[in-house]
Amino acid sequence: MNNKQISSQLKKGLLIYNQVDYDKNKWFAHQLISKANQFGLELSLVLRENLILTIEDGQFLASIMPERKLSPLNVDFVINRTRDTLIATHFEKMGCRVFNHSTVTDLCNHKGKTHQLVNSAGIPSVKTMLSNIHYFKPSQLPFSYPVILKAVDGHGGSEVYKIHTETELTKYLKDLRTEDFILQELCTNPGIDVRVFTLGKEILGAVKRISTSSFKSNYSLGGSATAYTLKPEEESLVKTILNLLDFDLAGIDFILDKEGRFLFNEIEDVVGTRTLYLNYDFDVVELFLKHISTHLF
Repeated sequence: MNNKQISSQLKKGLLIYNQVDYDKNKWFAHQLISKANQFGLELSLVLRENLILTIEDGQFLASIMPERKLSPLNVDFVINRTRDTLIATHFEKMGCRVFNHSTVTDLCNHKGKTHQLVNSAGIPSVKTMLSNIHYFKPSQLPFSYPVILKAVDGHGGSEVYKIHTETELTKYLKDLRTEDFILQELCTNPGIDVRVFTLGKEILGAVKRISTSSFKSNYSLGGSATAYTLKPEEESLVKTILNLLDFDLAGIDFILDKEGRFLFNEIEDVVGTRTLYLNYDFDVVELFLKHISTHLF
């Protein structure tokens, strides 16, 4: 069998990043691309800034600047690392399998929707208020200061603020990029959380993240991360969440109450893997590509 015949049997896909996230995650992106062939896949990098989505006579099309056309016939799947539901939905309309699915991207990149979904399954969290800048009044706050203000689409600890007064709250609300936001009680163990990495219905591993200088425990913001072994009751909570949606690669974050029990915090649709590689000896990229291949062949 010649190289042309082998290439024609590969499932072709796109790895889509925006420029900023690609610059931060080049190693992970290049690992995906370089190892894709081992799993019967051919993967090409596309920056969101160069991607054009169109609908022509009812047909969903995508093109990459300046002229290369893409269609359901030559793109079988997409790895969407942009957090953009529009992209995921468009390629799904083209007949492509998207990792993660548009439903996951939509729900997990809106913290209010995520809490509605997870809390409805009986998973506990700190008291949370869902609101919008156009109708919120500080007098409506159902708990006392300090509180945590979060933009609904923030990630990596961005647009998360510890608020001590009504004046401070009014100020930070004006700076949010989104109209929707959530307000939460301050947990009893600020600066500590556990991130659980999942792939499909499986738990890959977990890390405990700790910051001694901030209420945010994100590793990218200077926190430390060590391997964490889930207790049976904690594993049960994670599996309950995994049964709510068809996740591919994701991260589920929990904060801790005063007894050290899990309280749901958020789900990362485009989860980073640095702390997983630092604390475990398996290859996340290879597991992810195997998962993709299993769903395509």
